[in-house]
Amino acid sequence: MRAARLHRFGESPVIEEIALPSRGTGESLVRIEAAAVSHLDVTIASGTFAVIPTLPHIGGTDGVGEVLESDEFAMGTKVLIRGGGIGLKRDGCWAEYAVVGDSALTAVDDRLEPSVAATFLVPCTTGYVAVNDITAIAPGERVLVSGAAGAVGSIASQFAMRAGAANVTGIVSTGSKAQRLPAGVQPIVGSAEAVTSQLNSLRKFDVLIDTVGGPNLPSLLERVTPGGRAALVGYTHGSNVTLHLPNFLMSDVKILPVNMIRRAKEQAALAPLMSEMIIAGELVSPVQEFPLTEISEALEALGSGQLTGRAVLVPNALPTHR
Repeated sequence: MRAARLHRFGESPVIEEIALPSRGTGESLVRIEAAAVSHLDVTIASGTFAVIPTLPHIGGTDGVGEVLESDEFAMGTKVLIRGGGIGLKRDGCWAEYAVVGDSALTAVDDRLEPSVAATFLVPCTTGYVAVNDITAIAPGERVLVSGAAGAVGSIASQFAMRAGAANVTGIVSTGSKAQRLPAGVQPIVGSAEAVTSQLNSLRKFDVLIDTVGGPNLPSLLERVTPGGRAALVGYTHGSNVTLHLPNFLMSDVKILPVNMIRRAKEQAALAPLMSEMIIAGELVSPVQEFPLTEISEALEALGSGQLTGRAVLVPNALPTHR
C-alpha cells in the first residue's frame, strides 16, 4: 500500500510503498477514504509535541474509511478514526489502509461525503460552541469573524447568522476567499493595514470571533464595543500578542478562550446534530482535497494560510498538477 511516511522531524513525509498492516486482537483493518491534515499533525511532525512518535511514522490523527476486517464492526461500515494514539503513538491515516484499535472507531452516517466526514467534527463543534456557549450571540448583535473563509471561521459565521446576528462581517486575505464566504457574510478583504482602515469606517461590533491570532488581534479588539466579547480560537497568524493594558482595560472587552480539549464530552454529544445539519444542507463544512501524493502541497497550503476550509488527503484521487 501507499503511505506518506515521515523519516526526519521537520521534513515533509515521503510517499512510499509498504506492506499492508496486519490487525491484532481488538483491532480493525480500515480502507482510508479521506484523512484530515491539521495543525496538530504538523506539530507532531516537527518533533516538538509532548508525544514524539517513533520514526518512520505515518501521520494523520483523523480520518474516515471503510471497515474491511473486524471482530467489532460489520464489513463495509463507514467509520470515523480518531483517538487511541492514532497519528501519535501509532501510525495514522495518511495511507491507503490503517490498522486501528476498535476503541478509536466510531460509525458515521454514510450519507456524509468522506472528506466532510473526516473533518467536520472539530470545526463544526468549535464554531457552534464559540457562538452559542462562549459568546452567546443574541439576535440583533453585530459580529466580526477573522479568518472567515477558514474551517472554523466559516462555521462560526454560519452559526452567528443562525443565532440572529444583525450583521456578520468576515475578514479574509484575498478576493477569491471572499467569494467563498457563506451567503450573507459581508467581506473585508486585504492585509492587516487595509483591514484596519476598513474596520475604522464601520460601527463597532458586539462580538469578535478570532480564529487566527497574531499581531493584528489588538487592532481587532479595538473594534469591539465596550462590554463586548471576543472569543479566541486559533493562532495561525502568530502565537504572541502584545496588548496596551491601559487602553485594553478601558475598552472593557471580555477575552474568552475556546478550549475544546476541555469540552470533549460536549463535542461528542454535538456530533450527531452537526452531521444531521450538514446532510440536510443547513450547514456547510468547507474542505479542500489533495491526493495522497500531494501531501507536501497540502502541508504548504496549511502553513501559509491559503486553504479554504480543512485540508483533506484522498488516497485514491488523481494528481491535480497544481
